[in-house]
Amino acid sequence: MQIVRINVKSQKIDYEEITNDSKYYLLGARGLTSQIVHDEVPPRCDPLGSENKLILANGILTGSPFPNSARTSVGGKSPLTDGIKEANVGGRPSLMLAKHGIRALVFEDVSSELKILYINENGIELLPGKDYKGLGNYELHRKLRGKYGENIGVYSIGPAGEHKMPSATVAANDLEGYPSRHAARGGLGAVMGSKGIKAIVVIPPKESKVKMHDLKKFRETSTPFAKHLAETKKVFSTFGTPLMMRIMSEHQGIPTKNFRFGSFDKISNISGEKLHELVMARGGKKNLACSPNCVIKCSNLIVDENGNHLTSSLEYETMTLNGTNLLIDDLDSLAKIDYFCDDVGIDTIEFGGTIGVAMDCGKIPWGDAKVVFNILDKEIRKNTEIGKLYSNGVKNIGEKLNAQRIPEVKGQGISAYDPRVFKGMGVTYATSPMGADHTSGAAIAGRVPSQSKDYGELTENESKLDLSFELQVYTTVLDSMGCCYFIGPSYENMEIVTAAINAMYNLDLTREDVINIGKQILKTELAFNEKAGITKDMNDIPEFLKLEPSEPSGLKFAFTKEELQDFWKKLE
Repeated sequence: MQIVRINVKSQKIDYEEITNDSKYYLLGARGLTSQIVHDEVPPRCDPLGSENKLILANGILTGSPFPNSARTSVGGKSPLTDGIKEANVGGRPSLMLAKHGIRALVFEDVSSELKILYINENGIELLPGKDYKGLGNYELHRKLRGKYGENIGVYSIGPAGEHKMPSATVAANDLEGYPSRHAARGGLGAVMGSKGIKAIVVIPPKESKVKMHDLKKFRETSTPFAKHLAETKKVFSTFGTPLMMRIMSEHQGIPTKNFRFGSFDKISNISGEKLHELVMARGGKKNLACSPNCVIKCSNLIVDENGNHLTSSLEYETMTLNGTNLLIDDLDSLAKIDYFCDDVGIDTIEFGGTIGVAMDCGKIPWGDAKVVFNILDKEIRKNTEIGKLYSNGVKNIGEKLNAQRIPEVKGQGISAYDPRVFKGMGVTYATSPMGADHTSGAAIAGRVPSQSKDYGELTENESKLDLSFELQVYTTVLDSMGCCYFIGPSYENMEIVTAAINAMYNLDLTREDVINIGKQILKTELAFNEKAGITKDMNDIPEFLKLEPSEPSGLKFAFTKEELQDFWKKLE
């Protein structure tokens, strides 16, 4: 496998083979992006300047038949948090890159001239991209498919990325061809924009260059695991992440009215069950895989009343931050917001959190979806002053409006779980190197990192430091394999991952060896952040979440500053 380095200024392309003795040998996806950022990016550099790098990497199991193993990690220094950042995404391109023998693409320097990176079996080249300037992701992908073929893989940025907006995303096309999958958190689309890369087009290779030492032994592990996931995730496959809407409201921990409340009295209007009924009645699609090898298939495709495509895939976090959080209780409105966010290329979580602060400050009426549409489709798309205000993140708008309640950690907006109720998730928000990122260690109801341990009640502090720590370590491992964390970040599954790595690479690793890969990656990320000024003193939750109880639960966030500052001592 190779690391391909593209200097966008000189347009020179270099190839680096990952050999058995390379320090990158067992680093893929998040592990590889974080190591390159740590080793090569000055911690205090301008995230949108020439010294930052943008890395797109697949996992060390990508290209194998391991279930849910074809995600891409996008990494760099974040323009939102000023620290290290990795955001991962499904879609078509990761598997194609792996089959081309590419573990990672590293973009260096900056360019004001738009380019397309084109990858096929004859090589890699930079092509002029000026004809695509200003296009939204949907029109861009249509044009690229028309030119290069329906089966291509695409990574791209929308207008928000071109404008270098700190909430901008990197889009990947899904298996139906839509730009619906996004490496969304941390503004890495803005970094891609600073490199002048509008899109990366990957032509499917005829043969795979991925090497497998012992496929028979590999399948002895992967096949039963895939069958187990498909069987045990049937309900999740049918309803997808929106299934959590009603459940989280019943747990009284769904962010409502800018985190003032934890339940929503109109939740039945935007529940996962209601969405399922709407999709089925209109002839949309459910049980869709977000990427090759996905066996859980929790994605959806939503059409309007006339059967026209509206959006793919509407997820719980998007529905919460732009629904309950804004008091919008109409599914078509949420689908339209999701479409606009995907098209302009902006993080739905960060955007919903930003609008929530604006509504809290009286700048936008609560529940006014039409104003939200206009901000996305007119202001952000056209890079107006208003557009800049609403695309620079939760922290930025909170400071501009002198807001008293700003739901962010380390510069990144808090996701769709109230940390006063979901205590373990609150710890993850406070301590993750990535900012308030639920995917770093999703301590939601029912998820435990070991079947042999008791982590206490969801709403109590007991054992939640351990819960978050273990979930973050195991999730880091899965991220670095290129796997979706829905397969389960657990001690038990680390044994399955270990067996797969050993069969693929002819190794004799133990489960502890693999767990230590995750721990070392976290050390690397924390070391970079320390040098960048993102220190352990910043392991904290906004003050209003400690002072204001979430209603109706009456709960507050109550971990001490010392507990959060000392959280990562377990890595020493």
